[in-house]
Amino acid sequence: MNPAFKYSVSPDNIHLESSFTVPKEDFERELTQMREEHPESKVWNRSLKSLKMEWAVHNALHALGFLRSRTSHTDLNWPQSRIFRIGYAILGKLVWPFIK
Repeated sequence: MNPAFKYSVSPDNIHLESSFTVPKEDFERELTQMREEHPESKVWNRSLKSLKMEWAVHNALHALGFLRSRTSHTDLNWPQSRIFRIGYAILGKLVWPFIK
């Protein structure tokens, strides 16, 4: 895990501080380590793919300069509404090839 990367875990949320600084190649490794350290969080009811797609969308929006104060961090929640689940799944696949 990148020592400069900070996050916090609660029962229904994982807050990724400055998540835009983490390259997509590291998403799975970072999430897997978080899951090992905090298995009690309900966020793990979501698939790693779902979590990675949401993170990818936040990074893409940040790179585009869209609401940078909000998209510089990512909050991964459980439960997730159906509209957000579908939206992140679609948008995540679209932006994945273009993000770092």
